[in-house]
Amino acid sequence: MSEQIFPMEIEGKYRIADESHLRQRIEDVGGQPMAVEEQVDVYLRHPCRDFRVTDEALRVRCVNGRYWMTYKGPRLEGPLKMRPEIEVSLALQTEQEWLRIWQSLGFETVATVEKTRRPFRIQAGHGSVVVTLDQVAGIGAFAEIERVVNIPSELEPAQLDIQQTALRLGLEFVEKRSYLSMVLEQLR
Repeated sequence: MSEQIFPMEIEGKYRIADESHLRQRIEDVGGQPMAVEEQVDVYLRHPCRDFRVTDEALRVRCVNGRYWMTYKGPRLEGPLKMRPEIEVSLALQTEQEWLRIWQSLGFETVATVEKTRRPFRIQAGHGSVVVTLDQVAGIGAFAEIERVVNIPSELEPAQLDIQQTALRLGLEFVEKRSYLSMVLEQLR
């Protein structure tokens, strides 16, 4: 395996049919609600390298009026989506300038993904995981179970916790595609 970049995001994504039933199951296992988030993600295309080929992503994310720039590295092999994720908070009211900088360097907007995210923290075997109920504009309802780890020894326990939490919640229909790829499929 090549040198890994940390922090590493590990997540399982599941298509859901009945959000209210799943929300009840989350509460039944002790899930603690967190603040609801309205997210708008603007994904950028690199001028010289094809992120579809390199399996990378660059986005500007707005969460309830706050902005972050995020780089997502290539996925690692495994049953869950694992990939490096570097996220930097942008100073207030600088997001348009950052987008102009990226566009001046040749980056282009690929697509925008909008979602309402209802997160819950659930205790698992090796710590806690975050379970989110996502309503994604144009593509439907999903649940994500994730944890961000900072060292290699946390990778396996985090994967196990995510898989066990999915079983506890009755989540079976793993969705391997990103929201971005699903939105792009809809646009085609």
